[in-house]
Amino acid sequence: MVDERIARRRAEVRAGRRAARLRRTLLVALLLTITGAGVWFERSEYATVVEVRVAGVDRLDVTTVMERSGVGVGDAALRLRPGASARRIEELTLVRAATVRRTGLRVVHIDIQERAPIYTAVHRATGVLVDRDGVVIDQGRRIDLPEVRLRSAPPEPGELVVAHAALANAHRAWVGLSGPLRSRVVAMSAPDPDGLEMLLDTGQTVRFGRAELLEDKVRALGAILDDVSGSEIIMIDVRVPDFPVVRID
Repeated sequence: MVDERIARRRAEVRAGRRAARLRRTLLVALLLTITGAGVWFERSEYATVVEVRVAGVDRLDVTTVMERSGVGVGDAALRLRPGASARRIEELTLVRAATVRRTGLRVVHIDIQERAPIYTAVHRATGVLVDRDGVVIDQGRRIDLPEVRLRSAPPEPGELVVAHAALANAHRAWVGLSGPLRSRVVAMSAPDPDGLEMLLDTGQTVRFGRAELLEDKVRALGAILDDVSGSEIIMIDVRVPDFPVVRID
């Protein structure tokens, strides 16, 4: 009797082991099937990029953006990494920000925010365009933008204004101006970090100096311009904002 119970138990154990092996075999087969189906789908025409739409470009060309993104028609859509593609695009000098997204699975949208110049930095016949972040974005001059006149060559496109001490000081001052004051500046002279001067649309020269105590200097300048509107003042000195100086023609 004991031998029969032992035999039955051994048979149950063997049956359990066979069932476990069968379950494992079926599970592996199922996983292999799913993996194979996934690989087939990823490589099939049903999961490839059929269109890439680029928006927001003006100075840039679409081909350059697409090449930098690493995304093209026919690529595997499931392998697209939007964040990585956007970061690669943002390495372009003219790009301030980029986003990459999909519509459905097969259409990719690339949205670009280009850098916009706010003034031209000029040395002799050389001019470069500078954006609000202090990035030199291109060679050239724009008659519709204020000019910052320098005594030495400005940084090259792709570089920052911090590489040029006088231009960096002028940039900090420019960005620190209030909107109404900034709109009145038609040119700046930046021979060195201490000698910044601004020319207003009414012909007055503002001796601004270093881009320090910006709020105080802007406040003093705004108050003087309000007080002397229509007068014959040709120069305003706010280098010491607590004691501004004006000169009358």
